[in-house]
Formats: sequence, C-alpha cells, structure tokens
Amino acid sequence: MYENLYRENVANGNIIIEIVLDDYMHFFHQWDNAIFRKRDMHPELAAFLDICSEDISLNKKLDIQFYVKNKSRDKSREKMIIESYHNYYEFFGRMEKKKTKRNFRYAFVLLLVALVLIFSHTILVESVPIRVWSEVFLEGLLIGGWVFMWESLHIVSFESQDLFKRNKELDRFLKATITFKY
Repeated sequence: MYENLYRENVANGNIIIEIVLDDYMHFFHQWDNAIFRKRDMHPELAAFLDICSEDISLNKKLDIQFYVKNKSRDKSREKMIIESYHNYYEFFGRMEKKKTKRNFRYAFVLLLVALVLIFSHTILVESVPIRVWSEVFLEGLLIGGWVFMWESLHIVSFESQDLFKRNKELDRFLKATITFKY
C-alpha cells in the first residue's frame, strides 16, 4: 500500500518521506525557547512522520527529504535541524526503553505475587480446618494468584508488543538518512 504513497530511493531501496518547509525555522516548535540545537521538532511534523511510519513496513529503511522553499543552502541550519531531529528521537527512544523496563519489572512483581498466593493456597489447604470462611479465603488465594499470573502474562505478551514496535520505529527514525533539496 505504501508504494502508492511514497517514492523509493533507487540507489539504496529506502522509502522517501518528503517534507516541504517554507523556512528552516518551520522545523522547530514555535514555542520552544531553548537553543536551536536542543529545540523540539514541530509537533505537527512529528505527528506527520509517525503517521508515515505507520504506513510503511518496519523492515523498510527511511530517507527523510526536506524541501526548503525559496532558500539558498545554509549548511549550519541543515546541521542544526539534523542535530535537533536526532535529539528528539533519541529522547523518545530513551523514554520508550524506560517504559519497556518498567513494564517487565511490573510483570515480574505480579508474577512473584501470583506465585506467593498460589504457594500459600497449596500450603494452607492442607493445614486449615474446612469451614465456610476458610474455604472462601483459600479460594480467594487461588483465584487471586491466577489473576495476578494472567496480568503478568498479559503485560509481557500483549502490552509489550506495542512498546517493541514503537522502539523499532524510533530506531528506524534515528537511522534515517536526512537530505535537503531547494
């Protein structure tokens, strides 16, 4: 599907995402007052790149090609944009890696709680006299253990897939070749 929307670079097989800038400064977020090297990318541009990335298969590499209208080449501004672009995606890459680690730590804690509850049920079922309240308590331990175990497996197998996909997208953006045309 993306073949109809994006050109392919015949030299390297990468998919080209074309972006038109009226001025170099339109790359940056207008309300960010940091020095240009550390300024954020314009949020609409970042959203556009994310949408494009969703269209393109993850096994394809990207070329980002900026068309700057009515300007002569300014290598210092090009360098500034490239540095800001990399800073932007490196930051979000670090944040996604932290989320992934946090998810796995949380899943591990849930698994430990599940094992403790199931193990407690196994030990107590032999030693606690059978009464209505003790049976309710023991069944609660068993059910709680399985619920915690399921939540742990759910986080590892389902929720982490989105994080891994986002990490791949961010890595692909960092490895993208950035060029400028006038």
